[in-house]
Amino acid sequence: MTRRIFNVLGAASCAFLLALPALAANTEAAAAHKTSIHKTTADKPARTAWPAEALSGKIVMVDPAMHLAVVKDAGGIPFDLIVTRSTRVTSGHQTLKLSDLSSHMNKTVSVKFVPERKGDIARSIQLNG
Repeated sequence: MTRRIFNVLGAASCAFLLALPALAANTEAAAAHKTSIHKTTADKPARTAWPAEALSGKIVMVDPAMHLAVVKDAGGIPFDLIVTRSTRVTSGHQTLKLSDLSSHMNKTVSVKFVPERKGDIARSIQLNG
């Protein structure tokens, strides 16, 4: 009986030793696959900005000191827009300053802006009439 137990244990250990290289190769392949997945996701650039959006509405407030313009859309929702140095403010082919918008209250404008954490950044403000 003890001889039989030793034979079974010997056969089991031989089978395990024969299967060990196959197990090691499988784990190496899985590790290589994981690193290749991480490389492809790490190669993608992180999102730095949201896509630009368009808005049409009426100017309800302009504050040049705060670099702020408020435009109310057709649904009555006000949008606080941060106006930067790179914001293009135009009326037809004429370029305007932010302070010039104060005299155009309740006029319709088309705005292109980029939503950011600090607020909506106006890229262009076009007077429509």
